Amino acid sequence: MRLPKTRTEIQVRFSDLDMLGHVSNSVYAQYFDLARIDYFREVREFSEVPQYVVASVKMDMLQEIRFDHRVVVETWVESVGTKSMNIAHHLYANGDCVTVSRSVLVGFDTQTRKAVALPTDWEPTDPSKIPEVPARLKPGIG
Repeated sequence: MRLPKTRTEIQVRFSDLDMLGHVSNSVYAQYFDLARIDYFREVREFSEVPQYVVASVKMDMLQEIRFDHRVVVETWVESVGTKSMNIAHHLYANGDCVTVSRSVLVGFDTQTRKAVALPTDWEPTDPSKIPEVPARLKPGIG
């Protein structure tokens, strides 16, 4: 089963801002957490979702986000292994991709406190639905 791509609208709060008047770098992870919750809420409509832990997070912030920006996060799965998966996010402000993030999630058994297998029928999101990587992140550019 192909995993979906989702869109999550984010409301920028005044408390998200730092002294420079833009969204603080520490808040971006919260935006991606909200998007991941929405993502698995949708997956739960057609598949059982195991508990998981976040094992790794990487973010590239390309431009600032300001209070008056309309913010949306697109989320999809790039790859699925036996016990882990790579999930990706593009964060858009007023339609421009301003941040990209990739995380490794690992299936987790809360009783044994050990990694567990993910559903065997999960497949990465259809590549035709995945947005292009912003030019400044492509190898050899920048």
